[in-house]
Amino acid sequence: MGNYVSKIASMSNNAVHSVYRGRKRKCIEEDELDSESDYIDRTLQTPKKRKLLTTAQYIYKTLFQEEKGSDITVLMLGKAWRLHKVYISQSPYFASMFSGSWREANETVISVEIADPNITLDSLLTVFGSFYQDEVSLEPKDVISILATSTLFQLQGLIDQCTDIMVETTNIKTVVPYYNAAVSYGVPVVKTAAKRWLEVNLLGYGWLHPTFLKEITPDLMAELIASPDLIAMQTEFCIYMMLRVWLFVHVHNKEETLQIDEYFRNHKWTKPFLTTEEGKEFSAPFKALRMKYLLLHDQDVKILYSDNLIPHEWLHNAYKEQWLHLLRIDANKDRGPKQMSEEEFARECFRCGRCIEKAGEHIWRWTAFHFGLDLVVCLDSTTLRIKRNHRLETDHIKANHGKHNIILKVSLISLDEQRQVKHIQSSGMLRLSLHKNEEKQVMSLDKQLTYPLYISVNMQVVTPFVSTEEEKSADIAMEKCGEIRTGIANGHERSIVRMTVNKDVNGSKKDGVRLSAELQRSPASIGEVPQVLLLYEFPDEHLEHHNPLQDKNANYSVQELECQIIK
Repeated sequence: MGNYVSKIASMSNNAVHSVYRGRKRKCIEEDELDSESDYIDRTLQTPKKRKLLTTAQYIYKTLFQEEKGSDITVLMLGKAWRLHKVYISQSPYFASMFSGSWREANETVISVEIADPNITLDSLLTVFGSFYQDEVSLEPKDVISILATSTLFQLQGLIDQCTDIMVETTNIKTVVPYYNAAVSYGVPVVKTAAKRWLEVNLLGYGWLHPTFLKEITPDLMAELIASPDLIAMQTEFCIYMMLRVWLFVHVHNKEETLQIDEYFRNHKWTKPFLTTEEGKEFSAPFKALRMKYLLLHDQDVKILYSDNLIPHEWLHNAYKEQWLHLLRIDANKDRGPKQMSEEEFARECFRCGRCIEKAGEHIWRWTAFHFGLDLVVCLDSTTLRIKRNHRLETDHIKANHGKHNIILKVSLISLDEQRQVKHIQSSGMLRLSLHKNEEKQVMSLDKQLTYPLYISVNMQVVTPFVSTEEEKSADIAMEKCGEIRTGIANGHERSIVRMTVNKDVNGSKKDGVRLSAELQRSPASIGEVPQVLLLYEFPDEHLEHHNPLQDKNANYSVQELECQIIK
C-alpha cells in the first residue's frame, strides 16, 4: 500500500514539473521572439552606409586611368601620358605653357625632356594622378622622387606634403639623402631638420656606421664640423678620430674599420696626407677643426703626429695661442672671460659632451688640459652642477688664483626612436665665477627629459685674443684717424679713444656711428703708435656693454674725436 501511494505521489510531481517546464519554455521562446523582433526592427531602422564611387574617384578612374576625353599627350621618360589641359593646368609649369604665344599652346602632343634622375615613371604616375584626385597617398621611400617631380611642375601643395613626410621620417637611413634633396630642390625646412639630426648624432652614433659616413661629402662634413651646435662626444679630439674613420672609408672604399688603427700606424706617406693630391679633396673638414683643442693631452698629440694627416703649419697658431694663454694665467693677468658676444663664444668655445645611459648619480670630468682648472660635472635626477675642484696635493698644474670666470652653455637632449630630438633643454650662455672647491648649480632638469640623456657643453675658460681679422679692422679704422698720437695722454698705459664716424659697408652708409678703441702702450713708448687691443661699435656710454666690431668690410671716416684715460 505504501509503495502504491509513493508511486502516485511521484507521478503527480512529475506531472507538475512537466507542466511548469512547458510554461517556462513557452515564456523563454516568447521572450526570444520579442528580442529577435526588436533587433530586426532596429536593423531596419539603422542607416547602412555604403561608399559609392565619388566624383573624384570617378574622375581619376575615367579620365586618368582610362584616358577618356584626353586633349593633350605629354611625352615623358618614353611614355605617352594622355591627359587633360584643364586638369594639368593646376601646375604653373603647364599653365604657362598653354597660355600666351607659346608653341605648345595649340599643340596636342608635347615632349618634355627629363634630366633629373630622381624623376621616375612612378613619381610621374603619382604626380599626374594628383591632378585628378582630392587626396594623394605618399610613401616615404618615394618621397624624394615625388619632391623632384613636384618641384619641376611647381606644385607647392605636394611639395609641402613631401616636406612634412621628410621631416617626420628623418633617421640614419634617410638623413643624408634628405639633406642632399633639400639642397637640390630648395627646401630649407628639410635641410634644417637633417642638419640638426646630423649635429646631434654624428659623433655619438653616426660614426659607428661606416656606410652612413661614406654618404657624407667633404662639403657637408666641413659644414658639420664648423657648426657650434655640433655635439662632441667626448671632446674635440674625438671629432678628429671620427674624421679618421670618415677618411678611411672614402679613400679605401671599405666599410670594415677594424683595421683603421693599423692602417694609420703603417701608412706610407712621407708628407702630411691632406697636402697630397689624393688627400686635398678631404682637407676641408679637417681645417674646420678647432686646432687649439686638439693639443690638450699628450697622447692626442702623439696620435696627431703619428697619423701625419694635418700639416704642421695648421697647428703653429694653435700652439702659440695656447702658450700665450698659459703665460697670461701664470702672470695672473687672466682669470677667465668676463664677457663675450654669442658669435665670439660660438667661434671660440671648447666643445665637449657625454651620453648618460640611465638615471642616477653621475660625476665626471673631461680629460683635457684646462689651464690648471679641474672642472667636475655632477648630475643627479634633478640638477646639473659644476665644481671647481682644487686639491692641494696633485701632480698636475693648477690655477692658484682665488676666483676664476668661465662662460658655458649646456644643452640636455632626449631622442626618440628615430634619434630625432624629442626634448631639449638649454641653459643659454652662463657666466660663472668659481672659487676654489666651489660648486654651482647650472640648471634644474625638465621632467620631460628621458634617458639616454645627451649632454652637450660649450665652454670658455680663458679670455680669447683678438683675431687677426679684428686687428686688421682696428688698424684700418685707426689709420683713418690722424690724431691718435695726440689723443693718447703721455705716460699712461691704456686709453680709450672714441670717435663719431661715417660708416660705409658695401655701399650702405650710416652717419653718426660711435666707435671706441682701447689702446695700450708702455710708459717708455711715448711717441710710438700704441697697440690696438679692442675696437668696439657701441650704442651707449658703458664700455662693458659694447659689442666687438663685426663689420670687417666697413670703411670709416672720422667726424669727431675724443680721448678718455682709463689708467
